Amino acid sequence: MLIIDEDLIEIDDIVENIVQAFSCFPEVEAYRYAKTKFTEDEILQKKITQLNENQKYIAFRPELRALQKEINTNDKVYALRLAENDVQAILSDLTKAITQSISDNIYVDENLPLKGGRHERHHGHHG
Repeated sequence: MLIIDEDLIEIDDIVENIVQAFSCFPEVEAYRYAKTKFTEDEILQKKITQLNENQKYIAFRPELRALQKEINTNDKVYALRLAENDVQAILSDLTKAITQSISDNIYVDENLPLKGGRHERHHGHHG
């Protein structure tokens, strides 16, 4: 059972401050902007919905493969992916800093797609 004491309340306040500071980072603002542009593009959203509804047929229908390529190379999709990766990198660095303050033996799986996205620990390489 979780015991709520002054230390837990203090930690909760610290976490809230970190979240507020984090939300002001330029990378987070860029992510929000990219996400807004991505979700507001009705044509792009319809194409994504069409592709998702036909996911199991992509291998058999060239027009769906072409649609998939079109979506993957869309400027708004690309900008959102870059922004997501930037935010994930910051979160990863923050997580590593927290875990290393506890122990160097705690592994943080970054899995940053644009940084290689490897699960190194699972392959015998400890970063």
